[in-house]
Amino acid sequence: MPVELTVKAIYPGDPDDIFAAALNPQEMADAMNGLATYDGLPERPIEQGETLVVDVTIWGVIRNKDYRMHVETVDRENRLIQSRERGAGVTRWDHTLTVEPGGPGAIWTDRIVIDAGIRSGLMARFGAYMYARRHKYRNAQSITVTRRKMT
Repeated sequence: MPVELTVKAIYPGDPDDIFAAALNPQEMADAMNGLATYDGLPERPIEQGETLVVDVTIWGVIRNKDYRMHVETVDRENRLIQSRERGAGVTRWDHTLTVEPGGPGAIWTDRIVIDAGIRSGLMARFGAYMYARRHKYRNAQSITVTRRKMT
């Protein structure tokens, strides 16, 4: 059964600058330092319509070869990215990232729909850990995580 994961992080700073960082695959790789490595990420901002095929290694031992990330939407005006991802037992990892003005800074929201069959709950727990860790690395002021089973 699919699970929807929502992670919200509050950041000081300009929402446009924060969104620009979200478009940079190297920034994501840096935020995953010590947890995962990515082989095959471009050294430029992601582009709408492209499909990235990367090898992801978790904790230096769990390898997910040929993980596919299709960048469905990049909407700079509305600060939105949508990707459809899959690999190694995960049939669906649909990720919508938004950055909105909030207070004196920005609210970065990751919404992910995960379907990994009977492992969906486990993958959602790992996703919650991973996204919260990324936001801690980026020095978010606060982070909230919610999970819900989809029907």
